[in-house]
Amino acid sequence: MTKLLFYSVLISTIFLVPFSSFAQSLPRLRRNMNYAQARTLLIRRGWRPVVNSEQVNNPDRNGTIDYLIKKGYPEVVDCSGTGLGLCLFQFRNARGQTLFVSTANNQQESTIYGWRLE
Repeated sequence: MTKLLFYSVLISTIFLVPFSSFAQSLPRLRRNMNYAQARTLLIRRGWRPVVNSEQVNNPDRNGTIDYLIKKGYPEVVDCSGTGLGLCLFQFRNARGQTLFVSTANNQQESTIYGWRLE
């Protein structure tokens, strides 16, 4: 009888935990990692790109942002016009955490420069 009770509690606990919570961990990101590869890993782990409608709907957006949006990255927040030309992207998970990813080399294959979790 005790084993039956134990297994019943175990099974009910497993099904009470939302499956999305298993997929919310941050994948192993690395500096200089290809952004497209990192983005795929993030999405597989349950992170969703936060579409920046201000940039998507801006007919006068700069060339780098335009290039990234046309490439399928509507989560681009902004890009600097000088220095390394870093760009910032935003993701959110089911727990409400926000992940900001910065990239460099954005006119070729964007690579991860850094990230911050809030």
